[in-house]
Amino acid sequence: MRNSQPVSVLLVAFVSAAVHGLGAVLFVPVLSFLFLVFGSLPAQLGSIVGATDRGMTLAVIAPFCCAALGFVAGAFMASLFNMFVKERPRREIVAQETLLVRSSTSLGDAA
Repeated sequence: MRNSQPVSVLLVAFVSAAVHGLGAVLFVPVLSFLFLVFGSLPAQLGSIVGATDRGMTLAVIAPFCCAALGFVAGAFMASLFNMFVKERPRREIVAQETLLVRSSTSLGDAA
């Protein structure tokens, strides 16, 4: 944390949205399939059609919701990070000239 610098909030938000969206694309279809398999009894044929419809709707909509949540969370965390990390001023090389001043002899000192 010595060389911490502020980050681009928009970039972090987009990366977080992409990660959350891709995670949801991989995880939600598996989860909806498990809901489909274990959520309905074999004797209830009418509820299987309803469960399939709800499960597939969840599988389509959930990645978008997760990506939106990831965008908001990433933007919030990047803003919080930037609030606590201050940009350090850059070191500048300053050259100063030293003037050599010689005292001149005044009229009273001459002779």
